[in-house]
Amino acid sequence: MEDSVQSSIDLKPSQPGYPTDLESFSPAATIVERPESRLRRHFASKVNYHHTDYVLLLCWFTTGVLDSTIFNAYRTFVSMQTGNTMFLGLGASNYTTTTRPYGWAKSLTSLICFVMGTLFFFRLAQYLQPSRRSTLALSFIIQAGIILLCAVLVQTGAVEGRLEYIGEDIDWVHTVPIALLSFQAPGQVWLSRELNFAEVSTVVVSTMLYDFGSDPALFDRRNDKRNRRFFGFCCLLVGAIVGGWVTKQSGHITIPMWVAGCIKLGIAGAWVVWPAERGVRWWGQ
Repeated sequence: MEDSVQSSIDLKPSQPGYPTDLESFSPAATIVERPESRLRRHFASKVNYHHTDYVLLLCWFTTGVLDSTIFNAYRTFVSMQTGNTMFLGLGASNYTTTTRPYGWAKSLTSLICFVMGTLFFFRLAQYLQPSRRSTLALSFIIQAGIILLCAVLVQTGAVEGRLEYIGEDIDWVHTVPIALLSFQAPGQVWLSRELNFAEVSTVVVSTMLYDFGSDPALFDRRNDKRNRRFFGFCCLLVGAIVGGWVTKQSGHITIPMWVAGCIKLGIAGAWVVWPAERGVRWWGQ
């Protein structure tokens, strides 16, 4: 009886699939993680929100660049919807009908597309889970793609981008870049809400300045919210100066669009390598 048991045990190591050294056998050693599963886990991980406010400062800068550029060319905004609301009201009151009879239509187009973009980016984030690395990267890839598409349309002449040939009256093809750029603008506003940095929405200045001045801790040595508001305003102002100056010097609106699109494409790339939240390992570790 003992010989039969011993022989059955001795046969197992010689069978295919059994290790010859029983001490080296480990269930964990037989589990090999596939590269695609590691990649999937990396993009499904949640990013660490530490220092992500710097990304919002770049968004403020792009807002200044695009709004100053588009206003120079088409006399409307794509992010600052307060100004567009005023232009819409002036159009309804017949105040600008002599010089810009359809100027209000550009502002109305921007307002509608901004709301549509808000619905799109919010629903997209809810569907894909907001704080995932893949969601953040995809959001900025879409924004960058839209801006770069507008740059291509202007660069190729499909849409007039030379300031000397853009008149005060409306050319309906001008509403194409206005609509597209207004549609992508809420993507960065959604980001400020997702990152819990509501004090820097990347588009609204009046409320931010009020919150800055009414902050009880305004003169404290350390005040992160005050600092974000101050530098957000500075980045917006610098972006507006850069966009306006480049547009004036070149006589064309293409360069600022390429700059803004590349910045947002760079942000999308940054999300790919951004550190994961605590307790989640980096990709490749």
